[in-house]
Amino acid sequence: MIDSTVVEEVAAFVKTNLEERGVKEMPNIPGVIETFEKLKGLHRRKNEDYAGDRGPFYNFEFADYFSSLFQNTRDKVYAVIVGIKLARLTIVLTKRPENESAEDTFDDTITYITIWKADYMLRNKRETLHNKVEAATVRETKPPEPYIAVPGEQ
Repeated sequence: MIDSTVVEEVAAFVKTNLEERGVKEMPNIPGVIETFEKLKGLHRRKNEDYAGDRGPFYNFEFADYFSSLFQNTRDKVYAVIVGIKLARLTIVLTKRPENESAEDTFDDTITYITIWKADYMLRNKRETLHNKVEAATVRETKPPEPYIAVPGEQ
């Protein structure tokens, strides 16, 4: 997450640079300033949910470490995404989040892991769990009749 003061400092630098070159007003591309204003507020709200008291880059540091546990480049990509969500869980499970519920984060994590699993299965040409269960439940021969004890038999 970019600190909003950095955005403000860059804007001030650009403005100063333009003024030094004789440009009286910063060129205005429709929607750009409004987008930055909206993002500044969004950043302030979401940063607390994602970073908590562990610092603004905690989720990225966690994801970096988590992804380093994997050797395959493709798995590392998924591990970064999942790592960000796991880091978020360490925050939102200890305090009430303001912008996204813990349940949403669990759902996101499950979704990313499911996509990762599907990709892994395709890369390794493995049967899906559904196919394995279906194959295990289909019988070619009739199962033996259950033994029913007759009263008095031993």
